[in-house]
Amino acid sequence: MSGPALPADGEADGLSAWRVALASLLLITCGMGIEYLLWSNVKTISDDMGWSRGTTSAAYALEMLGTGAGGILMGRWADRIGARPVVLIGAMMIPSGALTLSHVTQPWQFCLVFGVMIGFVGNATLFAPLITAATRWFVRRRGLAVAIVASGQGVAGVIWPPVFDSLIALYGWRGAVFVYGVFAMIAMPPLVFLLKGDPPGWSAMQAEREARSGAAFRFGGMAENLPFVLLNGAILCCCLAMAMPLVHIASHVRDIGYTNSDGAFLLAWIMGASFVGRLGMGFLADRIGGIKAMFIASGMQASGLLAMAPSDALAVLLAGATAFGLGFGGLVPMYAVALRAIYPARGLGWRVGVIFLSGAVGMAAGGQLAGSMFDWTGTYRWAFLLGFAANAVNLVLIATVAAIARTHRPRPAATPR
Repeated sequence: MSGPALPADGEADGLSAWRVALASLLLITCGMGIEYLLWSNVKTISDDMGWSRGTTSAAYALEMLGTGAGGILMGRWADRIGARPVVLIGAMMIPSGALTLSHVTQPWQFCLVFGVMIGFVGNATLFAPLITAATRWFVRRRGLAVAIVASGQGVAGVIWPPVFDSLIALYGWRGAVFVYGVFAMIAMPPLVFLLKGDPPGWSAMQAEREARSGAAFRFGGMAENLPFVLLNGAILCCCLAMAMPLVHIASHVRDIGYTNSDGAFLLAWIMGASFVGRLGMGFLADRIGGIKAMFIASGMQASGLLAMAPSDALAVLLAGATAFGLGFGGLVPMYAVALRAIYPARGLGWRVGVIFLSGAVGMAAGGQLAGSMFDWTGTYRWAFLLGFAANAVNLVLIATVAAIARTHRPRPAATPR
């Protein structure tokens, strides 16, 4: 399954590689800010607009599906022309979508903006292309670099919930999203130009692509793709589980008697823990491998879900949120690290895109299902327990991939392939 070694263009693990990683971190931090308006304010927006929680959660579901479906297209495009022109689209579209959101009046408008502008041509241009680029720029510190890039989601989660909480108190949710849109329009496009340069092996990879341009697209046989199929199932399950508290924990905290600020704080705490978890699992993956690190992170996420489900005590919720945040933060980027250990760099963009589509489907289903279960039962507790069950399936699938990897261990790459 491994491809031939490709000669280097840029220097792997060098200064240019770290510049790209830092710019990618900042772009994801800015671009994913809009999600936290929704994640931390499902209750606020629903009450203000007179919509059910399920209706508001549908916007999140469509944004996840748009991000996942768009990620395959953007990943393949980035394989051909590089990440920078693809990311520039999102750097313009996400702020435009935020400014449009400040004027919507109907549920379908709200959902359409999140699904298309924020998802399909917004965040889809960021996560998969930038993480794929990180796997190509780094060899010795690949796990850490991917974790740093993916940590933009955690940094955004620390920054944006309290910022939106303050802005909403002053201007309402429409004013808050308008302020965000203006900020993102100013901040994101200049960051794209820090992505300049080609990763190691890019010229040879493109030359090979030109030579193969007349051939049919190759997916590979079932035996070759069994780990890929299992990893898609695994990320679907873990993302279904993680979406339930991420989208609804702030509303859950308010429903059981705490303040809006407490809800925003707990979500920010989870995202802060996720930042630590991503860096920690990145270090760990460089030592024990991405699949083993993924299993550890999944176990932590499951324990956090189980702790948060039955308790109203803020201290218990905080402890569960800490375990959950550390686990979920470390879990998602390890899929890209695991893929890069199994498959060559050529065509990796579409594989990462498909993986994140499966994750997006899980996130969409989890966020929507938790909102609907609240509408049915008046509580999020059953949703959190269902998430724990899905997380248990994820652990089984990861263990199966680990067993396959031990039997068919790929040749380690000294240089980018």
